[in-house]
Amino acid sequence: MEHLYCVIMAGGRGERFWPLSTKNVPKPFVRLFGDRTMIQMTVDRILGLVPLDHIFVVLGGEHEGVARNQLANLGKDQFIVEPAGRDTAACIGLAATLLHRRDPEGVMIVLPADHYIPDTAAFIRTVSRTVEWAMRGDFLVTVGINPTRPDVGYGYIKAGESVTDADRSTCKVDRFVEKPDLEKALQYLSEGIYYWNAGLFVWRIRTLLDGLKRHMGELYRGLEEIDRAMSEGNPETVARVFAGFNKVSIDYGLMEKADNVLMVKADFAWDDVGTWGSLRRVMELDGTGNCRSGRTMCVDTKDCVVYGQDVPVGTVGVENLIIVASPGGVLVCDGGRDQETRQIAKMFDEEGS
Repeated sequence: MEHLYCVIMAGGRGERFWPLSTKNVPKPFVRLFGDRTMIQMTVDRILGLVPLDHIFVVLGGEHEGVARNQLANLGKDQFIVEPAGRDTAACIGLAATLLHRRDPEGVMIVLPADHYIPDTAAFIRTVSRTVEWAMRGDFLVTVGINPTRPDVGYGYIKAGESVTDADRSTCKVDRFVEKPDLEKALQYLSEGIYYWNAGLFVWRIRTLLDGLKRHMGELYRGLEEIDRAMSEGNPETVARVFAGFNKVSIDYGLMEKADNVLMVKADFAWDDVGTWGSLRRVMELDGTGNCRSGRTMCVDTKDCVVYGQDVPVGTVGVENLIIVASPGGVLVCDGGRDQETRQIAKMFDEEGS
């Protein structure tokens, strides 16, 4: 495991978790569960497999300060600052380029910074199997989550045949599927061969770079130029080339095109907790279906999310609402419209508040 590294992607703005999450302190850096932030929980989780000095965080420059404060046990060189936001293909490619300079034999685990995984032991078992397959050959390995509902907010992976009779938990990938409509999601759930795409990947670094060279040639050539510029101590060229990359996800740019993709079936519970309403799926509910956090008092209240950060919150005679109070603002939202919270965040950003 001396060649094993973890790259945690901490990009994005987390607008659906306004007012707790803001452009300056986005979702990975907020405390949704207890006293640890999402990114702190992610680092804690992977420490069961990867040593601390092999963990790297990719993020935007505007979040470097809060990241260093929350992850004070990481060294300065373990924060990879993107010159611009260019989606996951460029993000992962930059991290791979830097790690390849450090260790050409490296194996790279890629994790989002803000997912909810309550069972660390099961997570480590699954990722360990994923690492084993990545080290066996030139495979791009991903993790598939067994769906528990017909969710239209996730991409899906259609599983192919098992790689070996002895390991039914690992299979070839038939295809990646974009976010479906409800009818398709119900069909996927009933067929039992479709898995949620969790955005968790493992590969040899050289295997990833070979895949980018084959399927994303423009990105690969840019990464080569960045590599040369870093050798020459030319940060201006690094920033210029990176900012010129197209915004493309690693799923669309590489994984959907490659023929050496494997999927390991997860045996851990997972949720990307993408909206306030999703907390009702993962947190304990009170006797009337409310998800409550912080100092809250609820009277004649049903099926609500009531969240108070350093602010007491009281409710009377309401149901199916999302009510969030923090020093940064107050949100009151219909329980079925939590996706629209991002509109509020954008409106306040435009106003400059």
